[in-house]
Amino acid sequence: MDTSSQSPEISQVSFHTDTAVDSAAVYKPVKALDAETARKIAAGEVIDRPAAVIRELLDNAIDAGASKVQVEISGGGIDRIRVTDNGCGMSREDLAICTDTHTTSKISTAEDLLSLHSLGFRGEALSSIKAVSDLEITSTRSGPAAWKLQLGKILPARLNAGTVVQVENLFENFPARKQFLKRAAAETALCRTIFLDKALPHYRTEMRFITDGELRFLLPPAQSLRERCLAAFSFKEPEALFFEIEGSGEHFSFRIVLGSPDVVRSDKRAIMVFVNGRRITEFGLIQAIEYGSEGYFPNGGHPVAFLFLTVEPSRVDFNIHPAKKEARFQDYGAIHHAVSSAVGSFYRQHTVASLLKEKYDPSLTRPLDFQHGSPAGAYPQPPHSDTTAGLYGYGKSANPAAGTAADDYDRYGREYGNDTGVLPDGYNHEVSGTQAEYGSAQSGYGSAFRQIAATAAVPYSVGEHIIPPPAASGTAACLQPPPDLPPADFKLLGQVAGTFIAVEKNEALYLIDQHAAHERIIFEQLRHNIGGVQELLIPYRIITSSEEDDAFIKKHQELLCKAGFSLSDEGAGVWQVTAVPARWTGTERDLIRDITGVRKNADDILYQILASAACRAACKDHAILDPVTQQRIAAQAFELPEPICPHGRPIWIVLTREELFKRVKRT
Repeated sequence: MDTSSQSPEISQVSFHTDTAVDSAAVYKPVKALDAETARKIAAGEVIDRPAAVIRELLDNAIDAGASKVQVEISGGGIDRIRVTDNGCGMSREDLAICTDTHTTSKISTAEDLLSLHSLGFRGEALSSIKAVSDLEITSTRSGPAAWKLQLGKILPARLNAGTVVQVENLFENFPARKQFLKRAAAETALCRTIFLDKALPHYRTEMRFITDGELRFLLPPAQSLRERCLAAFSFKEPEALFFEIEGSGEHFSFRIVLGSPDVVRSDKRAIMVFVNGRRITEFGLIQAIEYGSEGYFPNGGHPVAFLFLTVEPSRVDFNIHPAKKEARFQDYGAIHHAVSSAVGSFYRQHTVASLLKEKYDPSLTRPLDFQHGSPAGAYPQPPHSDTTAGLYGYGKSANPAAGTAADDYDRYGREYGNDTGVLPDGYNHEVSGTQAEYGSAQSGYGSAFRQIAATAAVPYSVGEHIIPPPAASGTAACLQPPPDLPPADFKLLGQVAGTFIAVEKNEALYLIDQHAAHERIIFEQLRHNIGGVQELLIPYRIITSSEEDDAFIKKHQELLCKAGFSLSDEGAGVWQVTAVPARWTGTERDLIRDITGVRKNADDILYQILASAACRAACKDHAILDPVTQQRIAAQAFELPEPICPHGRPIWIVLTREELFKRVKRT
């Protein structure tokens, strides 16, 4: 008898038998919960800790039109919470039913939610608090006669105005919830956070916060959101570094209290979002602020920002979270764009104003057209050698197939207003063999690093003056006086530490970071010449590391094409790149990082790609620059729309005459 064929059948019977026994053991009939248990479960969704009690009671006080609100807590709010307001109060009839489930004065029908302007509307707060604590409410419509709700009874009381709500022994009858509370100090901190969340948007209301008998916050009525934010937080930075801006759309408006670029934080905790008077957890709007401030906070810094958004009630839904910490918007895209644009506009304007200071005279500078070269009347351009090509990208293409040296000369002349392609007078074009070697394309693309390296190894030919190569020690061995420099509205002083270009302008000393300045110059050129491409003689083949990368490239392939990247999907995570932006330089690894390394919105992808390309193409620290190149970088740096590099670092620092005198103790 073949038992092997029967063993699966026996095993199957045994499995079903065990399952039947287990099902019988766990079966329980369906029954209705008693009212007390149901109330505690429902209350647990709304009231999970003392801070939640304060949140609900402050909502009621603000909805009552109070101009003064005081919060007192003891033992982290576990032992006692007392909220006093001078709002409209409640009548005896109101007190009789206010702690029943789903009783509210805010709405009557579901349609009222479409025009709701109050913070509360569900009618669950007081009933939930009553279910997990000892609740006492004293209120009056017109004092001093008042009524007190205590232990389910309504008693006469005295109160001048408003309402006093006292909560004691929180979760004493609900030990399963109480055991998860933190220590009193931690719960106090959470209560304080909720207090500030309510105090910030309602800046016209006087707010007090008392902990264990000690006054911690006294926030008088403020004239603006900025004033309230500064009063609520002890910022280490001067108040002059904080500003309030505003914006609006078809169905919304907003105000934002922003710190200047000098107010930097290491994380996003100082970015807060409030919608219709409620603080919500909305990472998308936090990202909108981050997008707008990107490039102004170097080294991973983040701004201090408080967004106060007002949306038409019919176009926002708060009824998706028990604590109303989330919201859904009908006009989310428009709101996101408006906030990001407003923040970006503020930082652009503020950065220019603060860095240029009052001594900068815009009338002395000319608008710089990066697309067509230098402004009219500007000084002549440096010789079109491979060395300067490495610095400015006007030289040979990164790909041999893109054009010859003669084509480059013609393009140089056309770009600078000379249709004949003839170089400006006063320059001798001398390209040594070393320069030609550094400037040649290898493996299908040229390297800006090699081109820039020629700066420190090959003499420049500038008129009749020859700038020799640097000495072996790395310092510039300029044995002859500098050449006659083109006219400018500043005085070139020279290069400092192989990193800074020193100039005198408007009785101030400017130390220009040569890499940051040149990086921003190239970035602007790239941004104004979107669409220019260089075909690759030998196409790149890049391999993505995940399906997410493939999906990302497919989703944004049209945008990448607009930026100058021509990609085709070869399947199995392999992509062939046949063209890159005209000024892009780098390796296949750089290409993968540029294309897949940014997971943000479409505009940010383009920004990051151009910023990375500009950074690689810019001159590096300790590159020795001849005076003409120094002056050219300085001149174009002063023409930039904003004096910061694409990664947020300032391009220069300024020392005024007064500051210099102060350093050497002169008057």
